[in-house]
Amino acid sequence: MGERADTAFKTTGSKWLLPVSEYLGFPLDQVNFMVCQLFALAAAFWFRLYLSPSHANPLVRHAVATLLGIAFLIFCFGWYSAHILTVVVASYLIINKADINNVHRYSMVMAMGYLTLCQVSRIFIYNYGVLSTDFSGITFGLDSFRIIKKS
Repeated sequence: MGERADTAFKTTGSKWLLPVSEYLGFPLDQVNFMVCQLFALAAAFWFRLYLSPSHANPLVRHAVATLLGIAFLIFCFGWYSAHILTVVVASYLIINKADINNVHRYSMVMAMGYLTLCQVSRIFIYNYGVLSTDFSGITFGLDSFRIIKKS
């Protein structure tokens, strides 16, 4: 019984799938992540059929995609999602305000700087006491995509 409380305490995301996690023997944060991935795949088909460009205007499509993405983010990462949203909003502001010739540099420095601070705080404050799914992996992946896309 001590294992259940420990598992539920460690996750920052939703605890709705705790029975599934215990049944499968996987950590709850990984089960949450995989369920979101599968649900996103199903939502992609729905999005393609019912929110195609011929059926919905771009504002509706962007609003639905944004709200669905934020819901997935909060379901998987809980309060850790604030870190990802911070990087996204800061990058958006940089993209809108910065010089077009240097926007890629500014957003890269900002994102890597923020994530470096997050990693350093994990080392000194949390003493590596983090979950098996971590917000920085996703965000570092987004930054790597920016580098590849720019090249």
